[in-house]
Amino acid sequence: MKVTNTGPAAHKLSHAGKEYLLAPGNSVEIDLTKEEAKEIPHPFVASGKPIPSEKAEKAKGEAK
Repeated sequence: MKVTNTGPAAHKLSHAGKEYLLAPGNSVEIDLTKEEAKEIPHPFVASGKPIPSEKAEKAKGEAK
């Protein structure tokens, strides 16, 4: 997913052991599940297609 800093100043975003310093209006592509995207702190906004969550993958495997 694309994570964009919508704030007026640079902010640091941490995910999966990596840190990203994003200036206002800048973005970074990060693999996020739908649940993780909902947890992105303000002033960041996540957009795009999320990756499948582990729960969803397990449910698909059990249904087969």
